[in-house]
Amino acid sequence: MRILRRTGTVAAAAAAIGLAGSTMASAHHCYRDYWQPQAYEQHLKGNTPWMPLSDMGTMFLIGPDYAAQCGYVADDAVAAFMAERGLTQEPLIQTRATVGSGAAYQGKAPKPFSYLTEEDFGELTMSVVAGMATCAPDWQLPAEG
Repeated sequence: MRILRRTGTVAAAAAAIGLAGSTMASAHHCYRDYWQPQAYEQHLKGNTPWMPLSDMGTMFLIGPDYAAQCGYVADDAVAAFMAERGLTQEPLIQTRATVGSGAAYQGKAPKPFSYLTEEDFGELTMSVVAGMATCAPDWQLPAEG
């Protein structure tokens, strides 16, 4: 009986982690087009579910071992991304929920939200990879997990 309980607990925990991971992955596609300056500053201070795109790049691509040394690489990649799209505020990515009820997957774009496409992620990733080749030649892109 004890083994069955442990097995059930492990299975439930694995399912919860998988669900949380999939929710976070889809949430990374949503960002707000424009914030009022006070609201934007409040979100930059932290303790909200909105994370600057460059911080997300540092966390998930560059990683903790190189963050202090090469965090500027993600900043540069996002600055170039913003310049290409005429953005005046760094995108803040929703990290806890899918904004707009997944409207991007339905071909809709409710305002004031936009969605990062797979191509956007690819472009940003390649920009980080190029910058990391200069900053830390021994760095490798983290494996998907």
